[in-house]
Amino acid sequence: MKFKPAFLGMTLSVSALFTLAGTAFAAQGDPVAGYQLIATIAVPGGLTKDDIVWADASTGRVYYADAGQATANPVVPPRIVVIDTINNKFVTAIPLPAAPNGVLSISRAREIWTGLADSTVAVINTDTNTITNIINVGGTGRADELGYDPIDRLIMIANDKDTPAFVTFINQQTKAIVKRLNFDGVQAPNATAGLEQPVWDAAAGKFYFTVPATTPNPKGEVEEIDPVQLKVVRSFPTTCGPAGLALLPAQRLITSCGDVIDIASGKIVTTVAGVGADEIWYNSGDNRVYFGGGTDKTTVPVVDGSTYALLTSLQAGALAAAGAPAQAAQRVAADSESNEIVVPVSNLGGVGAVQIWRNGAFLNAFPSPVPTTGPGAYTTTLTWYAPNATEVEIHVGSPNGVLFAQNSNRGSATTGPWAVPGTKFFLQDVTGNKALTADNTLATYVVGP
Repeated sequence: MKFKPAFLGMTLSVSALFTLAGTAFAAQGDPVAGYQLIATIAVPGGLTKDDIVWADASTGRVYYADAGQATANPVVPPRIVVIDTINNKFVTAIPLPAAPNGVLSISRAREIWTGLADSTVAVINTDTNTITNIINVGGTGRADELGYDPIDRLIMIANDKDTPAFVTFINQQTKAIVKRLNFDGVQAPNATAGLEQPVWDAAAGKFYFTVPATTPNPKGEVEEIDPVQLKVVRSFPTTCGPAGLALLPAQRLITSCGDVIDIASGKIVTTVAGVGADEIWYNSGDNRVYFGGGTDKTTVPVVDGSTYALLTSLQAGALAAAGAPAQAAQRVAADSESNEIVVPVSNLGGVGAVQIWRNGAFLNAFPSPVPTTGPGAYTTTLTWYAPNATEVEIHVGSPNGVLFAQNSNRGSATTGPWAVPGTKFFLQDVTGNKALTADNTLATYVVGP
């Protein structure tokens, strides 16, 4: 094993410190930027019209809402498809009385909750994989996406197709409806293009909820909902009609169309270009956001959860060839324990299948923020692992910036007294003399404040 620390006693320009990695693309299923397609899982009956996919890292299970096929032979009922992300295999399919839309897992309660097309909510016991409760929320359209407040034991679910659109709050323990909140311009902002994704923020003690368009904000907004008052307490205007939503570190939100919002101020910090999706997923295991479907519905753009840089894009699906349907990859979830990315792909192999991608690369530093060891002097120790590469280099400021270290795919090294907050490191795959470009960036790390 070889090791070569570099970059001793040197300084960086401001432009070098903040150079961002570009975007890398590959052919369908090809490895890219440290990611590998490690499994393609067939599902009995194939995949039909889908909605949300949910990963529960604590149990190693993924739950996927599949509408089924009434005209197939044999008939495929509406169902929740269960995938094992420990062994990467199909487990079972749980039949439902109507097509599912949103889905989430409450592992401590051994429950799956899913919104159904007939404006009901099904609760499933994961020990028996059977329905224990059907809750009618009183709409005429589908019950769709859900969020869960574990402090107040409160489920929030949206009816996006009703007029007016509304959300329902349900007591998770008793299964009783607590309140209905109409987005009619009176109880809550008037939603003119449906309702989308709620997320729970434990630090703030609030739900956050995307609304693609309202009367006051035609380009959409994110609502802050108080779970005690059960009402909207703040609205954050967005720029691009958001659908999916994810909670990031440092109390920020990111929408499926790229707006990054600071929760404290309610202001947009930046808008990530080149993304677009329905469902998005923040993976705490690698501090990255995954966008299901991308702008052409076949890719999974990957964004850094701290710098908001668009790092790469997984080519999971494929555009339609002559006489063939497109292979769409519009849903995504991630197992934060294994850093496996789960992407259902329609029409893959003619019937659809579930792809499992693995991000095997990480680059971390400790301590960060770095302690002061003298006036203006900072040090930190970087640690990295890139199992899908054999040789790597660490560069500072950009993929081809000043060399800090080179090693096999696993190692650590301590900086000199120059790693000021804002210093950015790039983990580069140099196996077989690969070029020092963004296409071969496996991971990045920015020294805190």
